[in-house]
Amino acid sequence: LKSSGLLMSQSLHHCMRGDSMAPSNKSVALSAAAACVLAGSFCSLSPKLSFVVSPPPAGAIPQVSSSHISGTSASAATAGLSGHTSSGTSTAPIAAMLAVAAFVGLAHRRSERESSRMPMQVRGRAGTWFRMGAKGAKPMHERLIAKDIIEGTKAGWLKKYRKASDMEETVKKTLYGNLQMRFTTNHFTDEIPWPEDRSGGGGMEGPREMPDKPWYRRKFMNPARFKKLDIKEWEMPENYSRSVSLEKLVGVGMQYGHSKQCWATKMMKYVYAEDGDSFIFDLVQTAAQLNRACYYAQEAAIRGAKFLFVGCKMQAQELINEYADKVNMPRVSEKWTGGLITNSGQIAIARELWQRLRTQKDQGAWDSMGGERRDLQECMLRRLDRKYAGIEGMEDFPDIIIMVDQKSESVACHEAGKMGIPIICLCDTNADPDKVDITVPGNCGQKRSIELFLQQVTEAIKTGQDIRASRPRSDDPAEQKSWDPWMFSSDRIPGLHRSGKFQPWMRDMYGTYENVKRANPYGKIRPCAPFVSPVPWVNNDGQNQIWGVSTNAKVAAKEEGKRLAEEAARAGGGGGGGEDEEAKE
Repeated sequence: LKSSGLLMSQSLHHCMRGDSMAPSNKSVALSAAAACVLAGSFCSLSPKLSFVVSPPPAGAIPQVSSSHISGTSASAATAGLSGHTSSGTSTAPIAAMLAVAAFVGLAHRRSERESSRMPMQVRGRAGTWFRMGAKGAKPMHERLIAKDIIEGTKAGWLKKYRKASDMEETVKKTLYGNLQMRFTTNHFTDEIPWPEDRSGGGGMEGPREMPDKPWYRRKFMNPARFKKLDIKEWEMPENYSRSVSLEKLVGVGMQYGHSKQCWATKMMKYVYAEDGDSFIFDLVQTAAQLNRACYYAQEAAIRGAKFLFVGCKMQAQELINEYADKVNMPRVSEKWTGGLITNSGQIAIARELWQRLRTQKDQGAWDSMGGERRDLQECMLRRLDRKYAGIEGMEDFPDIIIMVDQKSESVACHEAGKMGIPIICLCDTNADPDKVDITVPGNCGQKRSIELFLQQVTEAIKTGQDIRASRPRSDDPAEQKSWDPWMFSSDRIPGLHRSGKFQPWMRDMYGTYENVKRANPYGKIRPCAPFVSPVPWVNNDGQNQIWGVSTNAKVAAKEEGKRLAEEAARAGGGGGGGEDEEAKE
């Protein structure tokens, strides 16, 4: 009985593992034989125990050949089968019960035996193909998740469908019904016969003017008069009268910053010390930056700059309205409308609707409407008033933005950066000074400190406006338009900005990486050619004439050379060779 049990357990174990060294028919035969041997032995020990069942269907138990069983096991199997047949009773239920018990026992034994190896096997299973170091898995660049599915599918299609007739059957199967079709030519997959000389047209025909696009107007039609790149090199004169003193700053609490839980690393250069859980600003730097901002605003006002006051914080709303009205400049004090600068086309449509609703209300056109509809119109008018009441007189881009708290006005700061508009901002310890052109470090949480900042800047603007009004316009110097390199650089878009790595040639030129960043505060921005209107998109060589001074210089030199050559040819008969050479030169 013990040898028969071992024989059955070994055979079932081979069946469960699917061992390639043990054929499946042999394993099944051994399992059946072992079950019969155990059954015969059990019946011989207990002859009174018998079950009467219907015979099994044909083919249920495989035939057992004596070649698969040797020695005592074969004789025991024969004895068991003979005893079963002669007794007239069936031991199939007992054999099935024993087989099931042996199967469950072996499964439990296998689970215990392989529990220690489970982590090693799990690493190579299909469920862990996200892991980089999965055992037995393919490298990450060969896995499906790391491949470009669209490009791979496209490459397969190009390989499979090389001409139109290859895809004809696919198209027929896709189109249901009795439609009969056939491609007469392979023009779907034929190569386009491009001309050999394609340098003439520049790849695009027709006018490229897009005056309805804000970026186009800012970039090509009306470049910025006050450029962001000029502020880094601009410095106020030493004899300029200081507009603010340290006593004023201390009196309004300008030195207090945010708590330590809310601070930015880039603002630490303006911090003097720590006071408990908050920071203390260095008022010497605050006074210097505020004087610099006031002088820049005054010089811009003398040249006729248009300012936009922005401050939507609760502490700054009333002050923004008050001081913007003093200098007759537009303002945004309720909420910055997204796209106010970068999507001026849609803003113009909304402002037209606002003007139309105001006109209808003044003329009494809503009196005949129902109560619910009139309430909807009034609600819409109030919402538009809150958005556009402060910018009613702003017809174009502002030249300079006066801002309170860069952290609260991050959307306005982002739009101004994309359009190259300089920003003068009062920044707290949680702001980002890199997004502001003239940073005035100070307290943005108290109303008195905000009022001092706006008061000083407004007085400087008012002084500049008075100076401009007192002198005749003929004395104003003529300003020549010039391209703004900031608009031609991808560094103005934060999503496309890439911090340059320290290259070997930078060490020879600058020495350290800090010197590289100091020399290029806005990244690598190339200079532009002189301003030309209308925009000369493409020259005779098919090259863009905006980037680089060399292109325009080559064209001008070529035309001048032709003119001198013609003059030399006309004067060739009257002079000597030396004069001809001089004329050509």
